[in-house]
Amino acid sequence: MAEPTTTAVGDTNGSDAAPRGVPPRLRGALLRYRVLAYTVGTGLIILVFVGIPLQIWAHNNSVATYVGIAHGYLYITYVLLVFDLARRARWSLKRTAGVVLAGTIPLLGFFVERWVTRRTIEEQ
Repeated sequence: MAEPTTTAVGDTNGSDAAPRGVPPRLRGALLRYRVLAYTVGTGLIILVFVGIPLQIWAHNNSVATYVGIAHGYLYITYVLLVFDLARRARWSLKRTAGVVLAGTIPLLGFFVERWVTRRTIEEQ
């Protein structure tokens, strides 16, 4: 039988939400940003690729209405969390605006989330 592996206190691996190398001052902000980036991105995909077609072709407004409202509130929270992460990581205004705008384009938010996570870890 294999010996169980042990890790030092505070050591993170792939199963933990915070990637390796994230300083403590950024760990919570980055985690919150990542969760909302995926949530907003998923909501936007549902809205654009399911809700809007149903609204146009099937004359069914329910998906677009409810997902649209939820996406709107979640996007506002996403913007606030991006500003929090930008302040903590000392991003430029141009980079912050780019990340905020990425939340408005379907599928782009997922790629930008990976880029932001990788760059934030590398820069610290």
